[in-house]
Amino acid sequence: MKIAAKILFAVLFCSIPVCSQQPVETDEIRVETSLVSVPVRVTDRRNRNITGLEKKNFRVYEDGIEQTVESFEDNNAPLTVAIMLDASNSTTAQLKNIKAAAAAFLDRLRPHDRVMIFSFDRNLVKIADGTIRDLPSIQNSISLSQTGGGTSLYDSVVAVNQNYLGEIGGRKALIILTDGIDTQSVSQTSAGSLRAMEEADVLVYSIQYDTVQDTLKAKKAFSDASFGSTVEYVTARGERLPAAFKNGTLYLNFLTDSTGGKTFYADTTGNLSKTFAKIALELSQVYSLSYYPTNQTTDGKRRKIKTATDAPKTVVQSRRAYVYTRTKVKSN
Repeated sequence: MKIAAKILFAVLFCSIPVCSQQPVETDEIRVETSLVSVPVRVTDRRNRNITGLEKKNFRVYEDGIEQTVESFEDNNAPLTVAIMLDASNSTTAQLKNIKAAAAAFLDRLRPHDRVMIFSFDRNLVKIADGTIRDLPSIQNSISLSQTGGGTSLYDSVVAVNQNYLGEIGGRKALIILTDGIDTQSVSQTSAGSLRAMEEADVLVYSIQYDTVQDTLKAKKAFSDASFGSTVEYVTARGERLPAAFKNGTLYLNFLTDSTGGKTFYADTTGNLSKTFAKIALELSQVYSLSYYPTNQTTDGKRRKIKTATDAPKTVVQSRRAYVYTRTKVKSN
């Protein structure tokens, strides 16, 4: 007799309900000091990076009023890159390729660039920190990272920014390799982490890979071995796995858009390597400028930023708005 049974697996994924709601303003940032930092990328009409620009070549406007650029870093200035590797159970089939691509990415950075490597599952662990001069040691640390447990994506993103990147000045970027599905965050929701990262002066790039197909293949194999049983993979809250992955995609898109970075999708190992190459090229061409707004009123209103350059036939990409929420800083 054929046994028909529906087996429900609560895979260790949790739903991301906030992503299905109205997202926060993706071009808006919040600052807690009076200095406003603006990462800027300049390209020609064919999206080729323009290098060699100086402070005098840039103009920045806030609500239509020109501001004085107080500090400027060109693309030769040192860069700090934090790389977050999703080491949760869902990435087991992908981790080998992820680690190889991440290690290869480091070869594209310069000797004076600083790199911090983090792995995260239910916990966040810093596994390496140093300049590219320490490349063999950093690459070895990547190779030793292991999978295990759920995914505290929202908590980990905010923790890396607040506890590490937030204490560093200059040009900096965060690269996250993940499927985008959070399972274990306690202190942050998706909306909360988005708001926190809007306050950061860091470019965020995400590389999303599909763990759903690996899971569905396992499902089919189990179904075939279970005499026709129907296996349905859902999240711990009852959300189907493909829907959870879609919400993860939305979260990553909102995160990168709000910080001026980009989201990439890596469906093959070759694609993953090419994506890292694109990110490395972009990061090598990012300028950073800062200004003190002439309007010091802490009214909490959204202010528009426009950045321009006198270089002909160029396209300038930067943050387009922020919310000024200056706070007093106690002195020792």
